[in-house]
Amino acid sequence: MLVSVDKIIGEAIDDASADLRRLSLAIHSNPELAMEEVDASRLLTEYLDSAGYAVERGVAGLETAFVATFESAEGADGLRIGFCSEYDALAALGHGCGHNLIAISGVAMLIAIRRVMERCGVPGTVKLFGTPAEERLGGKIVMLEKGVFDGVDVLLMVHPTAGYTGAWHSQCSLSLAVEYFGRAAHAALAPWDGINAGSAAIIAMQTLGVLREQLKPDWRTHGIITAGGRSANVVPDHSAIEYTVRTQWPDELAVLRERVLRVFESAALATGCTHKVVEELAYLDNRDNAVLGRMFEDLMQEKYGGHPVRGMGASTDFGNLSHRFISLHGMYDLDGSGSSNHTIEFTKGAATDAAHHRTLFAAKTVACIAAKCLVDRDFWESVKKAHRERPER
Repeated sequence: MLVSVDKIIGEAIDDASADLRRLSLAIHSNPELAMEEVDASRLLTEYLDSAGYAVERGVAGLETAFVATFESAEGADGLRIGFCSEYDALAALGHGCGHNLIAISGVAMLIAIRRVMERCGVPGTVKLFGTPAEERLGGKIVMLEKGVFDGVDVLLMVHPTAGYTGAWHSQCSLSLAVEYFGRAAHAALAPWDGINAGSAAIIAMQTLGVLREQLKPDWRTHGIITAGGRSANVVPDHSAIEYTVRTQWPDELAVLRERVLRVFESAALATGCTHKVVEELAYLDNRDNAVLGRMFEDLMQEKYGGHPVRGMGASTDFGNLSHRFISLHGMYDLDGSGSSNHTIEFTKGAATDAAHHRTLFAAKTVACIAAKCLVDRDFWESVKKAHRERPER
């Protein structure tokens, strides 16, 4: 009896649902920050080991990164498909972006494509890339620069949010850590002997606020003062700021970066402080493949109705991958509540049964898209054509 590829995928993921739920809740209950996802990485790799995948840990020099691989018994000459899992959390909020769900979605899609290769006798390779530090630092960018993704034909992942889209043009993003260094003095006896690093941080933040008037409507600047002094009667000799800037396009990010750096420098000059700026890796805008994205949206609309979300902001290090590879970063609705990412409501929602089932449906959807690339040559040719012809802006 013939069995459809979609049915094979659905059964494969449903068979793993209980294990995936256990993994998701374990990661959710123990949130770990960027590059500290030791337990999450261990849970995922142990599960993949036990399921018979070839697992490489600590890839690209990142302790919590991994790659799990399955090669078809028919040979590895076919399509090379890659999925991404994320599993880092947010400070204070825990899994307020649902990375516990993204972690298991990657595993689910890996399982599904393996089952298709086994049942249908299709040659090819499928990989799951365990990518740490998406919320900050950019684990995927480090892995990209170290060649971890080399040789893959297509990269796919899913991410929960409010609503769904297969055409998410994310914002470019750059995060900076700024420190000001002054000189301590007694704030009452001899304040004139001090150089106030706290004032430098305040001037910088106020100037950046004023700068917003001259920024484009879709640019974003936001940050916090993380250190500004330790005692009210001591002139602060040190202060620190964490700041992020975002734009729609890479060339705009370079412009905004220069303007913000001048603000930080001017605050040091105004107060007599010295300063230091450390830049993290820049996140580029995400560019979903039009053919893959359209199929994702069609399947989501068939299931949930409504219309795809457009104009959604935020950033991802997956964007850097989309500049180099055919890719899809499918966004799906968390739980139907309308909760926004990076809130306590989203954190709670990421542990619910509703979110689990929606995650598995999103994983099935993208696995079906990946399988179509694998078995339908005409479809794959249309995907490649869309990639070659996509506009630069």
